[in-house]
Amino acid sequence: MSVSGRFYVINNSSAPVSAFISKYSNPDGSDAWYSVAPGEREAWERNNWELIAFTIGNDDRAGVYVKVNKTVIYNSLDNLIIVN
Repeated sequence: MSVSGRFYVINNSSAPVSAFISKYSNPDGSDAWYSVAPGEREAWERNNWELIAFTIGNDDRAGVYVKVNKTVIYNSLDNLIIVN
């Protein structure tokens, strides 16, 4: 499957966070939880709308459903920012 875009996640907090990107638009992609270090930016290749979720290692989670080619900035579970 050809991939036409990406999602970016930036961890703007002072602690690591785990991020999950669904793979509805790219079945060859991974939907495993991935650790994102403070200040780090990561990218996932996808084609369309996807769920991006975060957890800090307990049962608390937060997420957003966003269109491809967006950046989600993680500040905390209560503060997620979506930018172009």
